[in-house]
Amino acid sequence: MKISKFIIAITLLTALTSCNDWLTISPKNQVDEDQLFETGLGYRNALNGIYQNMAAGSMYGREMTWGALDVLARYYDVSYLPKNWSTIADYNYKDKNVKPLIDNIWSKTYNSIANANNLLSRIDGEDPLKFAGEELEKNVIKGEALALRAFLHFEMVRLFAPSKDDGQTYIPYFEKYPSTYESRATINDVMEKVIRDLNAAKDLVAPYDTLGTREDRMSYYYRFSSSSSNTAILGITDIFEAYRGFRMNYYAINAVLARAYAYVGKYQEAFNTTQIIIDAKDNSANLFRFTPEESISAKPKLHDDLIFALSNEKLLDNYLSYYNTPEVILYLDIYDKEDMFDDPADYRGKKLVAEVNDWWYQSLKYSLNATSDPQTNEIMIPMLRLSEMYYIRAEYYAHSNMFKEATNELDIVRRGRNCTVGRLDITSMTEFNSELINEAKREFVGEGQLWFYYKKLNIKPKRSMPDEAFILPLPESETIN
Repeated sequence: MKISKFIIAITLLTALTSCNDWLTISPKNQVDEDQLFETGLGYRNALNGIYQNMAAGSMYGREMTWGALDVLARYYDVSYLPKNWSTIADYNYKDKNVKPLIDNIWSKTYNSIANANNLLSRIDGEDPLKFAGEELEKNVIKGEALALRAFLHFEMVRLFAPSKDDGQTYIPYFEKYPSTYESRATINDVMEKVIRDLNAAKDLVAPYDTLGTREDRMSYYYRFSSSSSNTAILGITDIFEAYRGFRMNYYAINAVLARAYAYVGKYQEAFNTTQIIIDAKDNSANLFRFTPEESISAKPKLHDDLIFALSNEKLLDNYLSYYNTPEVILYLDIYDKEDMFDDPADYRGKKLVAEVNDWWYQSLKYSLNATSDPQTNEIMIPMLRLSEMYYIRAEYYAHSNMFKEATNELDIVRRGRNCTVGRLDITSMTEFNSELINEAKREFVGEGQLWFYYKKLNIKPKRSMPDEAFILPLPESETIN
């Protein structure tokens, strides 16, 4: 891979006193790399910069969630999409309107990887006393950066390579900074490094999120909130220690690890890893428990279920500029709610999808109607959910020919979404895969995950889709010898 040296441009933060201070940055001045890493605060800012890059519109703030990836999964009626999206919906990746979109995903992702590698290249030699939280903070910063590096390489595999290793090389795995070239590797080689880095990262981050009362900071009450009363209850005096749901916390790393194990067919290891998350508890209940909530209309992103989210203070404005304008209307490609939701009691269909303009339907997940808590819902980009852990467990059972147990895992999610109708008996992998796609379609609207389920299960979202369309093409600059 030919890639120019990335220059980190991170804004220095002064006092971190509110949600927006840590989660959102307004560029005021840029600093030299060496100057940035002179202090522990600089390392915090460098890490924060990676999360902010990922939350931008060219990545998870649009294209890799409710934008291009949901278009590929055919969530939307193509007639009302902008030119680049309507073209990518027909899997015409070489079109002049589509190539810049795909190239941007590639370049922005590898830019974030380079930033993570820059941080990692420096932190090992640092004195722990440089950091306000000393060794504990040094390790969590390193662990999060390592986890982000693994997560982002995994995303590139899922987009730019087949779902199974075929002995061919597809993407490079960057581990050094600076690095202007790395040869492309096989899927198995990349995934081996992804899993290696995630295991190392979880060991580094575990004490930060699990020792003593620290696990309470990951409670569903507190992980996306930092009100003064909450910080006092949790004993937080440094805001850096709050908002663990907006960071690659211990449980998020395990969730990515479970996803990675399942991706390479290590279903037992995946199942075992999901157990770490499912068994996690606060003082009184499961950390990420499913509960049919009366207040579901106030929490359209179901963030009691979220393990990890990114944040972007401009997310709502960005979404509304695509949601319903003279140029673009994000109509769901369904005739009625029953096309997507098979149970009228399902909260996702009852509260998160609305009929508009005579028989047209739209998702409310990111819309203005879904903004009761601006410090969480408006800025929140869902990334990892507990529901996916149950789907991974269902895959384990299905691949073990234990279809009754697989069905039960799917039904745990359904009951958590207030469904009263369970799944019919599943007796084959074909039936299971079909049901898993249907469940993913209901669960992940606006989150960019359905495309990957179609790809992994080799089920086409559009019958006429070419077989090779599951693999996005590399940018031309990456194919020149």
